[in-house]
Amino acid sequence: MIRLVFASLSNRRMIAFLTALSVALSVLLFSSVEKLRHGARSSFTHTISGTHIIAGARSGQIPLLLFSLFHIGSPTSNVSYQSYLRYSRHPAVAWAIPLSIGDSHRGFRVVGTSPDFNQHYRYRDGRALKVAAGSYSLDRFRAMLGNMAARQLGLKPGDKLVLTHGISDAQGIHDHDENPFVVAGVFDATGTPFDKGIYVSLDSVELMHHEEQAGEPHAEEEVRVSKITSFMIGAKQPIDILPLMRQINEDTDEPLTAILPGIVLGEIWNMMSYLENTLKLISLMVMLTALCVLFISLYASLAERYRELAILRSLGASPFSIASLLIAESMILTISGIVGGYLLLFLSSLFFSGALLKTFSVTLGVLPFTAQEIQFISALVLLAALVALVPAYMLYRRALSEGLQVRQ
Repeated sequence: MIRLVFASLSNRRMIAFLTALSVALSVLLFSSVEKLRHGARSSFTHTISGTHIIAGARSGQIPLLLFSLFHIGSPTSNVSYQSYLRYSRHPAVAWAIPLSIGDSHRGFRVVGTSPDFNQHYRYRDGRALKVAAGSYSLDRFRAMLGNMAARQLGLKPGDKLVLTHGISDAQGIHDHDENPFVVAGVFDATGTPFDKGIYVSLDSVELMHHEEQAGEPHAEEEVRVSKITSFMIGAKQPIDILPLMRQINEDTDEPLTAILPGIVLGEIWNMMSYLENTLKLISLMVMLTALCVLFISLYASLAERYRELAILRSLGASPFSIASLLIAESMILTISGIVGGYLLLFLSSLFFSGALLKTFSVTLGVLPFTAQEIQFISALVLLAALVALVPAYMLYRRALSEGLQVRQ
């Protein structure tokens, strides 16, 4: 039976190849949509990892998260630097990172932070930041650029940039021309909103604004930071997270809001679930298209093979044998298409994953398989077998003598 199946496919190699190719393209499209959907969610929810609490001035949870991590919106008020120092020295706190957001450069947010920022900030399951060009430095008037910011601004290590007070797409009258920053390095792409930021030291931000008010440079003077936007906290033990969060929210010295970033990220993504549902609908339509293509191919080939199958029936082949022959051919074409589809996905990931990461902040790869992909592959294999039964049933409804007649 197996030899007969392969002999039949070999005799119709072009039709078989086109059928398997159509299935492969359908699998490629479905898996690409699924990987991109999963990658978009992963990029969103894995923007930060290992940070247990984000604290800022009294505000809503979502606005606090959006301007702290996604650089969207602006804080309604600031936090005193003393509050940050007080909680950074808390017995339950392993580390704390201050954030000061208010300036920009051609529309890209500038984030003032501490020099040890790269030692504590993690993303996507605990990955550390890497430097793609130059070297890491947050010394005074030195800047580190996110990968997307550097690429779109056309900046590289050694270049200079002038910050603008507030958010503006162009330089203007609010520029800090007297204190240009030198690009020290460019971070490697993370596939998160981190790639859109420009990172400098708190001292540089404070000194820049102080000199603007004083009217003369004081590059060597001692800088005293008074206000920041928010700060991130890593707790020593998981059991310390909720008590510490409650203490911050109930702080009597200064009205503060503390949030769990992972929970708030999930809430925001659920608010955007209609986008995910749209991608799921596209995936379902692709799966139905693949099954229709497979059915049409089998049905079209039946007309050419009707005489062949009629001869097999006349030689004593049972209905089960004929059905098994068609099912085996359908399964071979389907499995070949699935393997071919993922091979095309693998090749696509080799050539385009870097560009997708840098341009759209999403990753593309074959592994791991998502639950939807496993369901799709299982359904495709199962339905491929069921689809093959339709031509088999139609064959047995036709008279055997009709297939054995010699065509003029």
